[in-house]
Amino acid sequence: MLFLKKSLAVTLVLVSTSLIANDLATNPWLAESSWPISHGDSFATDSTKVKGPSFAFQLGQPQFVSTNLLNISLPMSPKYADGANVWWGSNISSAYKLGIVNGRLKKLATISKDEEDTGGAIVNTLNSPASGGYLLVDKDNTFYTVKNTTLLAFSDGYPSSRASAIVRKQKLNLAPTFLAEEDAIIGMNMTIDGRIAFATKKAVLGVISRDFTEVSTIQLGSGSDVVSNSIATDERGGIYAVTSLAMYRVKWDGVNLSVDWRSQYNVGDGNESGGSGRLGAGSGSTPTLMGGSQDQRFVVITDGAAVANMVLFWRDEIPEDWTPIAPGKDRRIAAEMPVNFGDPKRKETFSEQSVAVSGYGALVVSNDYDGLRLIKKLGSTGNQALTSISNQIIQLLSNRQIVQPWGVQKFQWDPVARKLESAWVNMNVSCPNAIPLISSTSNRFYCVGAYQGDWTIESLDWKTGRNHFRKVLGPLVKYNSFYSQTQLTDDGGFIYGSYFGAVYVPPIKK
Repeated sequence: MLFLKKSLAVTLVLVSTSLIANDLATNPWLAESSWPISHGDSFATDSTKVKGPSFAFQLGQPQFVSTNLLNISLPMSPKYADGANVWWGSNISSAYKLGIVNGRLKKLATISKDEEDTGGAIVNTLNSPASGGYLLVDKDNTFYTVKNTTLLAFSDGYPSSRASAIVRKQKLNLAPTFLAEEDAIIGMNMTIDGRIAFATKKAVLGVISRDFTEVSTIQLGSGSDVVSNSIATDERGGIYAVTSLAMYRVKWDGVNLSVDWRSQYNVGDGNESGGSGRLGAGSGSTPTLMGGSQDQRFVVITDGAAVANMVLFWRDEIPEDWTPIAPGKDRRIAAEMPVNFGDPKRKETFSEQSVAVSGYGALVVSNDYDGLRLIKKLGSTGNQALTSISNQIIQLLSNRQIVQPWGVQKFQWDPVARKLESAWVNMNVSCPNAIPLISSTSNRFYCVGAYQGDWTIESLDWKTGRNHFRKVLGPLVKYNSFYSQTQLTDDGGFIYGSYFGAVYVPPIKK
């Protein structure tokens, strides 16, 4: 039985500072692994404490496993009885598990998302391309994913076995009781009291118990807001969602949802930019939380301006002495700085791959795709399906010189001067479509990149931006990261989703 806003009274658990390390909130309800959720943690930082490689020769030849179309994120399970983990995955039609067996990446099990599916998965994906891309695994090794307006939970038939078949644990279609039939669930995260938080394309934000019996929802805005990215949660009950019109902090107190604050940002002209890789209007990034236990805490996005800005919002109370950064700007905005990759004359920049944060540093990659004007025009009609098609063509060709973007830029917040500055720019690296990654332990930035037609693993020094190494994977489309998350494996290799499978780049054992 479902309850709307009638969940049991819960004393909201506040995570103590002992659970915050390197500005990453440890959510005790997520799987105890190095990457239990899309974007790595509840703060959506795209940062990890796993140590990464220092040289290209430490990495072996890439391995590929076929699954199906669109594999964005591969959250990692807790350890099984044999001491190993699996990666859970989701694509347009199925959920699956991957594992390392005798040094090789293997598909261990798969299950259809919907046994009654009649072939509409591709059409639904074109209309809501971000739906089903954001995933998580909880502490009990239950895997949560979505299909349009339906929430799905999967687990092992035999919990102690990595090779176990997958069983569907729960399924709940939120339409039409809580969502409109034409809506779609986009973002997903875990609250600090162990519930699933979600945001939909039509800007409905919800919280649901992990057994799918208790649901609370709230509408963001007046009905015109659109969500195309995931959400972040913090250790104080905050849920952060960015829409096509504004940045929101929603408060979850264990019983009710309420809008804590709303801040307008530069959303641009309001049009989805076909061929730019954009999945929706306004911001192209999932909100990222910066400054874990420190006094100056922010939520970070890139905005929708022609030359995108890095934007920091005060997460908590705005300092009493704070004045707006410019006339007409919302006082909650702490910083707004152009992502121009060192070129003040630049007329356009796009960033769809989210902001990676470690400490007070924030990094973005360029998604300014060159050439293919006809395809870009196809995606500028306002039709979501045509936009999706044009973006897919661009992404499939994004390792080619005529298309690929170049540039990585890091920004740094100075807590003494209370000012955002550009720390460094590197224009010799191309990360065409993969979500980047920071290893705080190795002090390195990594991404799935491209160079001279080949797909690569790129490594930069997090502090200076200097090139560390480039590992060439090959030109084949099976290595195309296609919007997916760059992830480090616990053994010092890499794993990421590709257009129709997953790629594992193993470490070379000494």
